[in-house]
Amino acid sequence: MRMHAKARELSSAALLAMLLSCGAAYSESIPLIHAHGTLQVPVVINGKISLNFIIDSGATDVSIPASVFSTLTRNGTVSPQDFLDKRMYKLADGSGEISQRFRIRSLRVGKLEIRDVIASVGDSGGLPLLGQSFLSRLKSWSIDNERQALLITESAISRSPLLAPPAKDGQGVSDWVRVTAPNSSTGELFVNTASFQGNGNLRSLWEKHIFPPHTEKWQGKWVNYAVDHWEFDCDEETAKLDARTDYYEDGTIWVADLKLISSTAWHRVPADTIKDGELNLLCDWHPQ
Repeated sequence: MRMHAKARELSSAALLAMLLSCGAAYSESIPLIHAHGTLQVPVVINGKISLNFIIDSGATDVSIPASVFSTLTRNGTVSPQDFLDKRMYKLADGSGEISQRFRIRSLRVGKLEIRDVIASVGDSGGLPLLGQSFLSRLKSWSIDNERQALLITESAISRSPLLAPPAKDGQGVSDWVRVTAPNSSTGELFVNTASFQGNGNLRSLWEKHIFPPHTEKWQGKWVNYAVDHWEFDCDEETAKLDARTDYYEDGTIWVADLKLISSTAWHRVPADTIKDGELNLLCDWHPQ
């Protein structure tokens, strides 16, 4: 089933790439607007609403302030069917923040329209950001400071990313939040936000690591996914594995015994890693 689904995805992607490559790429110069002490570019969302965006090549995704996102959902510009998963984003101060992601069906800058653009919900007091989920789908872009214009060139091989709605649990709600990019070569990592626990400087969470088929082996069998419980020390910035269960591809499981778990030591969390993002997220979280 998974192989057939993957084949369909690849076939659809190849077809879409072929169709897009039939059109000739073109370039355009778009005048920028002075606002809030920055240069901004007018952007049309889903063919209905025009907003001025700050061009931010350091932002992973297009970012829409929460107040604007509420307006887009109320007037139907963004529908529930456009909601994707939640994702942990690292902020400029090094802390982590979980944000709702959603699909913008059409994002138009000048005469150029890019479809199925991933966006995230930012702080209400922020400004819309035109990030890499849009910029990376251009052949090239630059800012002409003398003319105060954005220069863009369409990519002949750009294709729409494969987007999927969030997975649901038995109650129709998913507490598992993806913290890695989809289709990563090392697999996908999720954290369970409902599992957050805190006791003073000690915090903990459950995480799930889904491995690509036939890449992870333990006790002589292929592992489908592993569920781990991690404890964090906010003062020492260290982490320790508390529990682990491996779920094998043949349907059996393996649970780490107490002797093995007790032998695991506290390790310092490296900076600019997923574990560092989890640490910052937990340590910024204030238990009720």
